[in-house]
Amino acid sequence: MNDDSLQGGVDARAYVEGVMARALEAGASDLHLEPVSGGVEVRVRVDGVLGKVETLPLDLGRAAVLRLMVMGQLLTYRMDIPQEGRIRWEGNGSAVDLRLAVMPVAYGMRAVVRLPGELSELQKLEELGLPGRVVEALKKFAKSGGSEGDSGGMLLVTGPAGSGKTTTIYALLDYIVATSQGLSVVSLEDPVERDLPGVTQIEVSPFGELTYERALRSILRQDPQVLMMGEIRDDATASVAVQAALSGHRLISTLHAATPAGAVARLIEMGVAPYQITSAVFGIVGQRLLRRKSQKGYAGRVPVAEFVRMDEPLRRAVAQQGDLEDVRKAYAGQAGYSPMRTVAQELVRQGISDEGEVRRVLGESM
Repeated sequence: MNDDSLQGGVDARAYVEGVMARALEAGASDLHLEPVSGGVEVRVRVDGVLGKVETLPLDLGRAAVLRLMVMGQLLTYRMDIPQEGRIRWEGNGSAVDLRLAVMPVAYGMRAVVRLPGELSELQKLEELGLPGRVVEALKKFAKSGGSEGDSGGMLLVTGPAGSGKTTTIYALLDYIVATSQGLSVVSLEDPVERDLPGVTQIEVSPFGELTYERALRSILRQDPQVLMMGEIRDDATASVAVQAALSGHRLISTLHAATPAGAVARLIEMGVAPYQITSAVFGIVGQRLLRRKSQKGYAGRVPVAEFVRMDEPLRRAVAQQGDLEDVRKAYAGQAGYSPMRTVAQELVRQGISDEGEVRRVLGESM
């Protein structure tokens, strides 16, 4: 379908170009077009907070959603099913891949574009603002790759969407390439969000033929030494990832879990045996982003993170299939361990963030 034939197509094209440019310039991580009664609300997420920009007239709003669907090569005649696609955006001398997801809702078709946000510029590991113990642990993984001097192991980075996990992993991969010459480093991503020199990047399609599981099984036969997998999201992917780590590969992945103890529980729910977890996992990073205080409110974000290594007390708790509290107590006694809340409170003490922001991000009792 030619997008010029869309009702209000010219206006929709101009509007989409403009709002995307403004969202990218503002460093937004997401752009929402939400149908409501009588119009379409436009919202952007900046520094983790979703704010309303404006409400478009219904005709223009619907045409803008259709324009995004055309850009993402989605089926514009199927307005009754959810769809996902990619938008190749070129501007300011660079090109980035953006994720597009559409979903039928009560008043029309809802569209969300995932923008690169802080990924627009690759950051060095030391520049992220992570706690020193976390940076030290990441560097140890980069250089040795596994516990007790082994060559392999799995590093999990956990947290909700928008908590900076991909930014941390990109910085870690950049550090590995810079400090370990001659390694074969491969990433499986959905989508590839920016170029990483020295890394073989493969774009997978979880809903197509080249899934994480299929790509990972295939790439293991091509002599990789370091693997990055965008997300462990199901039983099959978890099984292959654990087997890769157990067979001597360094594997980095994300997992949606609230805490390191929750990450262990998620792996068990996915069918990974406790003895495999204790042997395969090098460590777990939990991460969130707090907004920075400024004279006008908030500006920018700073990470709060914790690192848990797989040591003997933790191995015993996992092997004995302890509950979340048992697992948490096992790693709470690790030398130098600081939970995210303690890290966040230190940022409050330094005047970098505030108590309200800590409660918003970490809750009352995390």
